[in-house]
Amino acid sequence: MSQTSGIILFVLAMVAQEESHMKKADVMIKNAYIITMDHDRNIISNGCIVIDKDKITAVGGGELASCYEASRVVDAKGKFVFPGMISTHSHLFQTMLKGLGRDKLLFDWLDSSVRTALHRFDGEMCYYAALTGCMEAIQSGTTTLLDYMYCHTSPGLSDYVTQAMEDIGIRGIYGRGFTNTANFPPEFKVAHHDTEQDMFDDVRRLYKKYEGHSRMSVALAPGIIWDNTDDGYREMRKMADEMHIPLTMHVLESEDDDKYCREVRGGRTIPHLERLGFIGPDFIAVHCVCMEEEDFDIFKQYDVKVSHNPVSNMILASGVAPVERMVKEGLTVSLACDGSASNDTQDMMEVLKTTALLQKVHLRDAAAMPASRVLELATLGGAKAVMREGDLGMKADLVIYDPFHGRSIPVHDPVSAIVYSSSQANIESVMVDGVFVMEHKRMTMIDEEKVLYATQKAAEKLINEVGLGNTQWGRKIGN
Repeated sequence: MSQTSGIILFVLAMVAQEESHMKKADVMIKNAYIITMDHDRNIISNGCIVIDKDKITAVGGGELASCYEASRVVDAKGKFVFPGMISTHSHLFQTMLKGLGRDKLLFDWLDSSVRTALHRFDGEMCYYAALTGCMEAIQSGTTTLLDYMYCHTSPGLSDYVTQAMEDIGIRGIYGRGFTNTANFPPEFKVAHHDTEQDMFDDVRRLYKKYEGHSRMSVALAPGIIWDNTDDGYREMRKMADEMHIPLTMHVLESEDDDKYCREVRGGRTIPHLERLGFIGPDFIAVHCVCMEEEDFDIFKQYDVKVSHNPVSNMILASGVAPVERMVKEGLTVSLACDGSASNDTQDMMEVLKTTALLQKVHLRDAAAMPASRVLELATLGGAKAVMREGDLGMKADLVIYDPFHGRSIPVHDPVSAIVYSSSQANIESVMVDGVFVMEHKRMTMIDEEKVLYATQKAAEKLINEVGLGNTQWGRKIGN
């Protein structure tokens, strides 16, 4: 053997030995600008993320890439990577009602859209509404969504929504809701009346079905203070304690909550729920626009979480939730879109900017709600609200953001760009549970065109059957 051949064999042996010591991984994202949202809010300008199965196993600088052998390497040069956003309140079935009942206050809007159509919802409509809503959420950087499903005007609708969440690959929290349709006026009559017991039974069934599931879980979602009995609220507390699942409910969206509660239950909403033992650290209070000092005290005492839905609150002219104060006083605040019948979108990028601007203009303080805080609410706040704080930074739920669009370029501060000068166009890829559910703007788990077509067809059928439509310039508008 020549000396040269011996050197080559020695080098190859050393390379093989080095490779044998390299750790294995499924996916590696390299050359990324990583906004970690960790405890110290570290930012890594030329970073690497290593993913094995459904978990992030390592995050570090570019040198990390040489320590791993990944089955797949994603070059994110020039891109930003940050944790997926967590939307803590939606009504996915309402996707079918986008744009209807506009320019009306809360109860006029309900009567001119949702309540009119509830009796005609079937499984297919709920499935495609949920698929389309989840798709839009993913396309705007959402990886976890808590759906608040209160449309149960025929049995079995829960399974159509959860199936859609499973099919599209989002991390879904199915909030099994209840609305007391037995009290609806005659013009909104439905054939099947859901009951509190139906809700309890369905939650237990779904809890068993998804126990141990990697992405799907359940929550208890009573409708609003007048929908449930006092005994019902007590039972929900027992169930939440037993199953360790969140409770979530619309509270103080308008003055009507307290008005009803005073007249019928003998006291204001939040103090009444406290007396029933309903309130706890697992309670996600949705909206919280009409807060009083006593409510703040109770929220802080029980570590109540808040779901802030600024776009919906603005569209319905409900008012401005005191979110800046909540955060400063140590309350956990998360962000959400609400249903598409009261928001018109599931676009969390829109929610980011609106959250910042609404507090600034309301308080007349440009320093209120800075971009860094907004991003915290959308990620850390959401994780804490849905009792998944330990997952953030561990579960492989992340967003790859492409800044090279006219809306966002030039970028001088990536955090500010994400909040103030971005749209769905910037969201390039989304990973949930270690799987790209959207890659290079293409949905990977569903046929997007087919879903959109089916949704439009089902929505037209629904609207034609119930006769809904808006009036513009003095005449009814429709397709």
